[in-house]
Amino acid sequence: MSPKAKPQLAREHLGRALPAVAAVDYTEAVTWLFASLEAAVAALADQHGVSIEPKHWKKAEVAEQLFAQGAVSIDFAPALRTLNNARKKAVYEGDEPDLGDQSLEDLAADVESAVALAEGGAS
Repeated sequence: MSPKAKPQLAREHLGRALPAVAAVDYTEAVTWLFASLEAAVAALADQHGVSIEPKHWKKAEVAEQLFAQGAVSIDFAPALRTLNNARKKAVYEGDEPDLGDQSLEDLAADVESAVALAEGGAS
């Protein structure tokens, strides 16, 4: 079995996240939103010839770089950082994560935008 294309993987992870967002299941929601956004950013990096390392914080740097270069019109780095911290809080500590001034729905909308871009939508 060969690996799935990153845009497809991003869409599948988003499909797992959205029911958890609707149910306000923080652990499932932030885990799958984070995985989806990471896959989408990796796909966008590939599409724009930007190398990406398999480290969470490096993917946020790549998201910033893509935005700074004008490759995408949205900086996904803040959402990546928020979701990564939320994932750690929910999974490792079993506590409701701090999403700052965003809701799960706000973060899901950001991730949906990234996935659409990765699938070939407008930047």
